[in-house]
This record gives sequence, C-alpha cells and structure tokens, in this order.
Amino acid sequence: MKRKSVKQGRRFAVKPQRLLVPIDFSTPSERALRHAVELATRSGGSLILLHVVPADYGWLGIGREESRDLDKTLQRQAAERLRALADAYVRQHLPVDVEIRMGRPAEQIIAAANESKCDAIVLSTHGLSGLDRYLIGSVADRVARLSSCPIFLIPTTKRSLPRKQEPPAALRFKHEGKRAS
Repeated sequence: MKRKSVKQGRRFAVKPQRLLVPIDFSTPSERALRHAVELATRSGGSLILLHVVPADYGWLGIGREESRDLDKTLQRQAAERLRALADAYVRQHLPVDVEIRMGRPAEQIIAAANESKCDAIVLSTHGLSGLDRYLIGSVADRVARLSSCPIFLIPTTKRSLPRKQEPPAALRFKHEGKRAS
C-alpha cells in the first residue's frame, strides 16, 4: 500500500493498491463496488470481486450428491453475475479478478483478503439493528473485528432518509375562570 505524507502533522494518505470487494448482489454491495472502483482508479490499484456461497444446506434435507450439484450451480450463477457487475461498473483499464468461495461469509472474506494480500476491504453494511442484528448477525461487524487489513464500511442509505416530522407533544389545560353564581 502506498503511503503519501501530508504536510498537516504526521498524517498519511493511504492509497490501497489491491482492494477486496465482497458482493452479495444487494444494492448496498453495488454501492460498495462503485466506491471501490473510485478508490482503485485514484490509486492505480486493482480489484478482487468476491462472492461467498453459503455451504450449509442441512435444513433442506438433501443428500451429498444433490448438495454438490447445487453448489456447482450456485457457483456458476454467482460467477456469471460477478462478471456482469464487473462489466457494468468497472472501467476497462482497471484490473479486476472474480472469485467465488464456499462457506461462512465473514471467515471466507477474511481468508480471501489474507491469501490475496489485499491492502483493504470495501464492504457494505445492511443496516440491521436490534433483534435482526442479534439473530442474524452482521458479516460487516465480524469482518471488521477479525480482519488484519483496513476496512472501508459503506453504510446503507436508510439512515440518511429524512424522518417524518412529528408535531411536538403538548399538554393543554382548559382554564376555567371564576363562575358567577
């Protein structure tokens, strides 16, 4: 990773050369891809687009042969979709690799970054909170905690949407004056 010193204090502007971009084919992951393309273009770097196919089909009740066929089909479909995303978003002069892995997403993302000697990971968040985040978990959280390289987290736009303005709460009392008898 190139480091260019900045005159203000002892800060460094980091220019990552090799960026890993995990893609789950959601809108937030496409936004992360656009961000990664801009970073790689500015730094003269390259991209690795990664999709992780979950490998646990135990709940489907299918056998080994069927799960192998399903794995191959899912991997082929993911590779086609990643190539289509690369064609749509990545500039021609920017080197890009496509990788498909099987397993748990967070662990596979970290393993891919380590094996490819990536300088940074550009990862989208899905904005889960509360019970959803507790039950489902957050791949971005896990990657951020376990990764040895810098992470660029690209948030969802849910938080930036304006909230409906509620009128302020008010208590109103009816004043009753002295009654004439």
